[in-house]
Amino acid sequence: RSSDLSWIRQAALDPRSILIFSGGETRANTGPVNEGTSYFRVADAMGLWKEGIAKDRNVRARAISEEFATDSFQNLLFSICRFREITGSYPEKITTVSFSFKQSRFENMHSKSLLWPPDQFDYVGIDPDASTGFDIEEATQGELMNAAMPFESDPYGCHTEILLEKRRMRNPFHRTPPYELTCPEMKELLHWCGPDIITSDKVPW
Repeated sequence: RSSDLSWIRQAALDPRSILIFSGGETRANTGPVNEGTSYFRVADAMGLWKEGIAKDRNVRARAISEEFATDSFQNLLFSICRFREITGSYPEKITTVSFSFKQSRFENMHSKSLLWPPDQFDYVGIDPDASTGFDIEEATQGELMNAAMPFESDPYGCHTEILLEKRRMRNPFHRTPPYELTCPEMKELLHWCGPDIITSDKVPW
């Protein structure tokens, strides 16, 4: 339960922030239902918006979804554009809330691949309780083999078969993100494939 509220608490700390749930239509067996909107609906169903400071700061009214990401790198990249779509500007600071075993990858790979300023990026790691059957050691090993190591040599996920296949499998309905149209300043970044890190003249921050 406490982990359910971590993202709400983070959004409540700054009344100028926007809470973005990110995730596309990644599972064929659930139908064309995106993860981003699903998280919002779960929060509604569980009444999480009514918890303490979240209610006082009206976090629900500042929550939106990003509906195309198929992996963690895209969660971060596409959410930056969603912020731009809503506010007309790029964020001054990003706080990512996700599994603790992904923290190193976000801080040392994904944010750096986007040239996001490190002093403007925070990460809050949360994990399900062990009573749910969640095994942090197994998850950490899977993270190393299936994500961290591939992204280390392929920071934009364009060349390594394991990353490409993951994106294909997680886009069963063949959705195409619209972000190069809505965030034209990010067009080069959205299509950048490396393996070299993009240069600062090609990002809008």
